[in-house]
Amino acid sequence: MDDTLEPLPYIRPTLQNMGSWNPTRLLPGERSGIVHRMDLNECPLPPSPKVIEAIRDHAHLVNRYADGGCPELTEKISAATGVPVDCICWGTGSAELLSNIVRLAIAPGDGVVAPTPVWRRFHGVFSSLEADVAHVDIRDDGSVDPDGMIAACGGKTKIMVCVTPNNPSGAMLSEAEVRKVAEKTPDDVLLYLDEAYYEFARFAGGPDGLAILQAHRKGPWIVTRTFSKAYAMAGLRMGYAMANNVHVINALRSLTGTFNVSAMSEAAALAAWEDQAYALRIQETTATERRRIVDGLEEMGIEALPSVTNFVSAPLDRPAGPVIQAMKERNIRIAGWAEEGYGHMIRVSIGLPEDTDAFLTALREILDAG
Repeated sequence: MDDTLEPLPYIRPTLQNMGSWNPTRLLPGERSGIVHRMDLNECPLPPSPKVIEAIRDHAHLVNRYADGGCPELTEKISAATGVPVDCICWGTGSAELLSNIVRLAIAPGDGVVAPTPVWRRFHGVFSSLEADVAHVDIRDDGSVDPDGMIAACGGKTKIMVCVTPNNPSGAMLSEAEVRKVAEKTPDDVLLYLDEAYYEFARFAGGPDGLAILQAHRKGPWIVTRTFSKAYAMAGLRMGYAMANNVHVINALRSLTGTFNVSAMSEAAALAAWEDQAYALRIQETTATERRRIVDGLEEMGIEALPSVTNFVSAPLDRPAGPVIQAMKERNIRIAGWAEEGYGHMIRVSIGLPEDTDAFLTALREILDAG
């Protein structure tokens, strides 16, 4: 393999000599036996039995392209949210959508306002587009700083990325704070609200960001949500975006592609949407195990950041890297924070009771060993 660092004129400068990041890769030693996957914010439970049934019933259709507009499910989401059908767009998880939402707004040198730390995928997109990014530090509790975000908007700003609950911290904004962002973000700036963990936030008593934008935002906005988390469909890749005008959605559709949604994913998402009782069970299980992890960390003298999501972050009294590696050697996968200055932070996805037990036991032993 050619790993030269010489200039490559056929690749954009911001994409040259970039390393490959594959967080889903299993190491050879992890491909057999039990691996406690607590690093990717997946749902540890299988999807609803109705989802599995829908996949089986539609497996014979994979020789045909699906209707990427997901008409039946779009109508149901439109009815539930009040967003017009032609203002809803589908993607392979919200990850594809977030990349293209930033792309539709940004040319090289254009301004972005975004929190930091935030999910590392955003940083990769910003860099590849040569955006002029105003990074706004999150607050001590891990939530986005609405006043700082609003103040960071300037004449070059084309898009504000507001994430609630935030990843990697897990903290959410209050109703009043989301309303402030909705009202105070300049009307010529596209306000992008990422609500990938929306269902968990609502279960914890948090606000409906979409409804707040609908009621209080005069300028353009777009919201993303996903079936990956609370509906246990990470492997099927189904996310959706909702906007206040069709022009934003049409621009997004032109970037996401015509054939990005599979027939089985569409059928599975419809089945998941119609089984809200099962989604509620996932949220309840998540809250229970999240509490166990927070309490277990507290017993070790570690104060976790407040989280309403399916993950918990916490500061260690030492660099996190060796701890994460030691956990991996025990077939327990947890994550760190990517941003500089946060090398002591760990992020732990909520798993099954046996995952919680394994994590807490191993962490105590590793920390005690020094």
